[in-house]
Formats: sequence, C-alpha cells, structure tokens
Amino acid sequence: MTTAASVGDRERALLDTLHSALSATSVMTKIDFEYSHAAILVSSIERSAQFYERAVGWEKEFGGSYDESLGVANGYGGPGRILMGKMGGVRLQLVEMQVPLVHKQLQNHFGIFLCSVTVKDLAPVRERLKAAEIPITRELDVGRVHLLIMTDPDGQEVGIIGPQEGKALP
Repeated sequence: MTTAASVGDRERALLDTLHSALSATSVMTKIDFEYSHAAILVSSIERSAQFYERAVGWEKEFGGSYDESLGVANGYGGPGRILMGKMGGVRLQLVEMQVPLVHKQLQNHFGIFLCSVTVKDLAPVRERLKAAEIPITRELDVGRVHLLIMTDPDGQEVGIIGPQEGKALP
C-alpha cells in the first residue's frame, strides 16, 4: 500500500534529481553588459540629424550604408543608412530605410517613446531652442525634475530634463 508520505518522498526525490540535472546544464555565468545605443527609424536621415544637433547637441560619430541585413535587424527588410552619434554621452543611432515606413500611432506604440538628456540649467536650453525655432511641445514637473519635450520631424518625442524652478537637480 502506498502512503501519502511515500508519494511525497518520491516527488521530492524526483524534484531534487531534476533540479540537480538542470543546475548542471544551465549554469549562468556573470556577463558584464554595457549599454550600446538606441536606434530610431527616421524618414530623412539628414533632416533628423539636423534636428538632433540643434535640439540636444547630438554629435555625429560615423555613418554608412548597409545591405539587407540592416532591414532584417529592424523588421522592415531592405538596405538602409545609419548615422551614429552621441547626445549627453549616450549613443543614438538614426536609421533610414530604403523601403516605405509605416507611421505608428502613439497609443499603439510599444517601442521607444522618449529619448532624454539631462542638463543642470534649462534657461540656456530654452534660448537655444528658441533661436533654432524648435518648439517645446509640452513641459511638466516629474517628481523632483522638470521635463521639456520636443517632437522630432518624424514624431519621436525628445526630452530635456533639468531642475525645477529655483531648485537644484536631485
């Protein structure tokens, strides 16, 4: 006769054996990952580069044309061009494909919804944006910081984070 205790013992033994086998074959070693970049699909690489240079000080590092492998990577297929640059020390890649792009509606979009940089003072930023005729589409306090939001030529929102009026950055 099988008792509840003996069934429980057998299940525990089976689980222990399974756990040991899995542990031996799926050991995770620590890997040091470093952030690389974010990539944004754009309709005109020149127009977008100009916007990001003027709006947030994006600086081009390199660019090039690529075969169909670029399109395979982003799901659009076909060749395209990239420009890699930095804004605020973070790499941002602009990608232009040689195939028609489909505009995404924000409510249906689950990709990057905001790229942001941080500054110590928003006053010179406001002056720079005004001189470049780049409108601030909205601004708000978020926690202990103030966020200015602009929209790039393709509708991608770009944020500039700074201190709230009369306060220092946290």
